[in-house]
Amino acid sequence: MIWRGARQKSAAGRRSWKPARGPSPLRRARLPASALRPKMGGRCSSPLSGRQRRYLRGRADATVRNFVPYYRRQLATALLRRVSGERDPRGKPAPQLLPSELRGPPDAALHQGLLSQYDGDSCSWQENYFVLLGDFTLQWFESEEALRKGCEPRGSTALSGYLLLSSHGEYAEWLVGLCQGLAGGSPFPDPPGEFLFFLYHPFRRHLCLCAASAGSRRIWRAALRDAIRYRELQRRDSLEAEAFLEAVRFYRQERGRYGAGDLLLGPEPEILGNVLMEDLLPVLRSQVLPSIRGSERRRQQLWLQFLQEVYTLVLGEISSEFEGFQKEKEKLQIELEKKIRPDLDQMLTLKDQIASKLRAAVQSPAESCCGRDVEPHLERVTQDLLRPVSAGVEAVRSLFARRVDEMIGLVRSSPVAILREELLALGRTPWQPDVMHPCYEEADAYRESLRGLEERFGFRGVASLVLGAQNLMQQLMQDATRTFQQLSQQHLGRAGARRPLTPTLAKVKERVLKKFDCDSSSLRKRFAQEWLVRIFLPFLLKRLESGCKLELPRYESFVFADFSGIVNLENIYEETVLAALLRAVGKAGGAALPGERSPVKILTVAKSSPPLFCRRQILGAF
Repeated sequence: MIWRGARQKSAAGRRSWKPARGPSPLRRARLPASALRPKMGGRCSSPLSGRQRRYLRGRADATVRNFVPYYRRQLATALLRRVSGERDPRGKPAPQLLPSELRGPPDAALHQGLLSQYDGDSCSWQENYFVLLGDFTLQWFESEEALRKGCEPRGSTALSGYLLLSSHGEYAEWLVGLCQGLAGGSPFPDPPGEFLFFLYHPFRRHLCLCAASAGSRRIWRAALRDAIRYRELQRRDSLEAEAFLEAVRFYRQERGRYGAGDLLLGPEPEILGNVLMEDLLPVLRSQVLPSIRGSERRRQQLWLQFLQEVYTLVLGEISSEFEGFQKEKEKLQIELEKKIRPDLDQMLTLKDQIASKLRAAVQSPAESCCGRDVEPHLERVTQDLLRPVSAGVEAVRSLFARRVDEMIGLVRSSPVAILREELLALGRTPWQPDVMHPCYEEADAYRESLRGLEERFGFRGVASLVLGAQNLMQQLMQDATRTFQQLSQQHLGRAGARRPLTPTLAKVKERVLKKFDCDSSSLRKRFAQEWLVRIFLPFLLKRLESGCKLELPRYESFVFADFSGIVNLENIYEETVLAALLRAVGKAGGAALPGERSPVKILTVAKSSPPLFCRRQILGAF
C-alpha cells in the first residue's frame, strides 16, 4: 500500500493512535513510473487520468485521516488552556485607544477596471475587465459591458494564499524555485506596457497583469494587497483556529518538518492541501517533470497547469473529507468540556508534575542551545523586526495627525454639519487602500532584511510577517480614528460656536496621539516577541529533537489513562522549550531605534513556565 498507516482506525482522540512515522510515504516507496507520469505527446494529461486521480484522492483521504487525531488532541489541549485561563485571567494590558475588531470592508466591489492579462493558452496578452469583490474574490470579464449585462466571468479566483509581486524579476525568481529543472527566462512574450504586477500561488493559477499607468497599478496593488490580507483576517483567534494550527505543527513535526511559515496562509482545507503538496512536490518533480516535452517555455506552462490540476483535485477531496469532521467538532467540544471542568484541578496538578520532571531533563540542554545558537543573533534580529513596523507605525501616526489637522481647518469656515461628515470620512481611512498604502509599504522591507533567516534558521514565514505588520498598522489607525470620533462627538453637542470648538478638537487630537504612542509601543513589543518565537522556536525544537524529544516516551506512564489526549506530553515539552527561549529573549532587553519616542522593551519572564497569555498567543502561531 502506498500510504502505509493511513487507514488505521481508533476511538476518537485516543492516545493509542499512532500515525505512520519516519519519512513520508512518497519517500519510502517510489511510485510506479506510470502512476503520475503524463501521457505522451508533449503535454500533461488534462484532465488527470483515472489512475492519477485515484492515487491523489487516496493521498488526500490519508492526509485527513492521519491529521484528525492530532486535531482532536490539540482541541482538547486548547480547551484545557482556555478553561484554566478562566481561573487565571491574565492577558493583554488594557489598551488606551478604544479597541475595535479589524474586519474587511463591506463594499460589494472594492475596485474594478481594465487590465491586460497574459493568457497561457493563446500565449498572448488580452485586455479584460477586472472586479475585486467584497468577499475578496477577483473576477475578470470580457468587457465592462459584459459585467453590466450579467454575463458569466471569464475567470475568477479567491485570493487566499496568493503573493502580490511587483516586478518581473521578483516573479521570475519565485518561478525558478517552483520549476526546478527548467531553464529560466520569461514565461511570456513582451508585455504591452511597463506597469506589470503579478499574483503568485505555487499551486493555483498565476495572474500576470499589466496596468495602463503607474497610478492605475498603484491603486490595483493597494486594493489587492488589502484583499489578500483580509482573506487571512477571516480566520479569527478562535479556539478551533488555535487548535488547528497547533495540530498542523505537530503533524508536520512528526514528519521531521519544523516551522510551517507561509504554509499556514489560507483557510483550513487549503492549509492541509499545502501540507500534502509539500509531500507530493518532490515526487512530481522527479517523475512528471522529466516527461514533459516541448520548448522550455511550453514545458514550464504545462508543468504549472499540471500542478494546478493536482492541487484542485487534492483540495476538493480534502475539503469534502474535512467537512465530515467539522460536523463532529461541536459535539466533541461539548464532550471535552464536560470531561475537563470536573477534573480541572487534577489535570493541572498532573500537568505541573510532568512539567517539573521534563524541566529537569530539558531545561539545561534548551538553555545551552539558546545561549550558543540563538542569543548571539537576538539583538540584530530584534532590530530587523522592529525597524519596518516602527517606520510603518510612525507613518500611520503622521497620516492620522494630518487628516485630523485638515478636518480642524474646515471647522473655521464650515458649519458643524460638515464636521460631522468629515468625522465619518475619517473613520473610513483605515479601509482606503490607496491612502494607507504608503504606511503598508514600510513592511515590505522585511523581504530583504530577513532574507538570511531562511538559510540560517529555516524561517519561511516572511509573507505572513508582512501581513501581520500591516494588520498592526491598520488596527492602530482604526482604533485612533474611532477614539477621535467618540471624544469629538462628546463636544459637538456642547459647542455653541465654531471658535471654541477648534481648540477643543486640537486638544482631543493631542490626547488621542498620546494614547496612540502608548498602544503602539505595547503592540510593537508583542509583535517583536511573537515573531522572535516564530523564528527561533522551530529551530530550537529541531536542534533538541534527537537529544530531548526522543526521550518523551519515558514519561508516558505519568499520564493517567483518563486524561490521555487532554494532558499531552508534546505540548508540555514545547512549553518547557518556549520558556527557555523567552528567558533568552528577555535577557536581550530593550531595543531602541533612531528617532524612536521610547525604546521597545521585550517582555522578561521568570524561570518557570511562560505566562498563560504567551502560551495562548504564541504556541500554534508559527
